[in-house]
Amino acid sequence: MTNRSLFVTGTDTGVGKTTMTAALLLAIQQQGKSVGILKPIETGVDSEHCEHSDTERLRRLLSPAPSFDSVCLYSFPQPLAPLAAARETGRTIDFSLIRSHMHELLQQFSFLLIEGAGGIFTPITQTHTMRDLVAFLDIPCLIVGHTNLGGINHCLLTLEALQQAGITVCGIMLNEPNVQHTSTTIQQQQKSTVELIQELSSVPVFGPIGFTQEVETNWQEGIHLLAEHSEIQRLTIHLNGTGPDIA
Repeated sequence: MTNRSLFVTGTDTGVGKTTMTAALLLAIQQQGKSVGILKPIETGVDSEHCEHSDTERLRRLLSPAPSFDSVCLYSFPQPLAPLAAARETGRTIDFSLIRSHMHELLQQFSFLLIEGAGGIFTPITQTHTMRDLVAFLDIPCLIVGHTNLGGINHCLLTLEALQQAGITVCGIMLNEPNVQHTSTTIQQQQKSTVELIQELSSVPVFGPIGFTQEVETNWQEGIHLLAEHSEIQRLTIHLNGTGPDIA
């Protein structure tokens, strides 16, 4: 692949970053690549029921499954922004440790997916945000957004903020993480959201990925279905540098 690592961020929490990261992981694996996964920070992790965490779901897609601690360097029990969650436990998140671990993983895998937490201005330390972490790691970024009202604003703000920081954005993936209403007005609104993001953004736009019930009822089965989605496959080709979106 042109780039050996990719940071997956979202326009907000709950837009489906983990779902899209997981589907992309499987799609890249299907190309014969060895893929590593890193979720540097996760909050709201119940140590007694960590099987419900994003880290746990991601690591179990790999065989053999890496340890929880090798995928997530900073897990916190409180469902708060990383800075607040870290303060609750008296810890400080070290960017250098995250970058060092990233380089270790890049020695083991041909490609590495790194999933963020929240949006790009989510505070991690007193003086640094998620955007600062992406810039510090010096890797390209994929934005996961949604097609609901506000989706245009959220995507374009995120894109502009990343580009202003000198971060390469390889594309926007539009996702529908919840069951969508089927009224004519809602359908028109979502269609116009997709079209305007495609028109106004300066990067390739993928999706939208419709809500998949199997993701809710059977995580592994649902993710394997999503990995076959034409837009996930198109994104994978784009990352390979062989698709029509690459100049």
